[in-house]
Amino acid sequence: MGVRKRILLIDDTQEIADAMREAFTADSDVELICSSSARNHLRKVLHYDYYIIYIHHDGLVADLHNLVDFMTGFLNGMKPVLLAITSDEATMVSTIIPGVGFLPKPVSIDVLHKQALNAISILSVNRSINDVSHLPGNYAIDITLRDKIEKGEKFVLVELDIDKFKSYTDYYGLNKANLLIAFLAKMLRKTVRKYGSKKDFIGHVGGDDYVLILNDYDYAEKIGHEVIQQFEENIQSFYNAEDNEKGYIEVLNRKGKKERFGVVSLSIAMVSNEFHHFASTDEVYQQMMEAKNEAKQISGSVMLCDHSKV
Repeated sequence: MGVRKRILLIDDTQEIADAMREAFTADSDVELICSSSARNHLRKVLHYDYYIIYIHHDGLVADLHNLVDFMTGFLNGMKPVLLAITSDEATMVSTIIPGVGFLPKPVSIDVLHKQALNAISILSVNRSINDVSHLPGNYAIDITLRDKIEKGEKFVLVELDIDKFKSYTDYYGLNKANLLIAFLAKMLRKTVRKYGSKKDFIGHVGGDDYVLILNDYDYAEKIGHEVIQQFEENIQSFYNAEDNEKGYIEVLNRKGKKERFGVVSLSIAMVSNEFHHFASTDEVYQQMMEAKNEAKQISGSVMLCDHSKV
């Protein structure tokens, strides 16, 4: 048996809690924990793998808008997947939180149980989700992009990776490299939240490679500029004073000789369907590969777009 998945059920009634416990009895790999929906208590327990919130939209002594803000603030950048239940269908339909599924009340325990297991199954696939960045991986990236293409929606695919990252990892070690990866993930979430929309997607291919799937052309470059600026302003803090003063590190290459590497930089490539028609994800990835290769030829942090080079 694998690691047990911990689910927190938040509900005001003991009846639902008892029924849900019984429903999950046969699921030996799931541990169901029940709690009241008191706001202060909720703040202390938001560290589970998955959540089921079975409440009316004012169940946390707040309207749904405030509840959404509250949940988003806690869940942003974390692993948990939230399955929220509300009776306010009109508000529910217009509300979007990444990783949150809404079901209208009333809903049977059987349906709730099956929906919860389905959400766990889907998100378990993405628990290839990087433990450092807590962002979804290749499966979610591909599904999200394919959906955009099939629906004919606007999109900007943005790929970001850290130049000379391997040399940095070899020199400073994995723990320090993970801090740099986590920093970039946090910065991406913060910048997309600042300039983008709630529908924008942030993914982690692996290592130092990240992907954004943005929903509008207008703010894509603004996000890219901001990310590069923040990266450049903060990167020296990931080097010790001596290496900052030298401006380089020395790492043994495959031939056993020391090789100098300057401070890491950030390459950003953008491909959109603003000026191009893409019939498949393969066509998008092919153009992205060409854009990335071109960006890698430019020293220092760079952003390469469909129609401009910065």
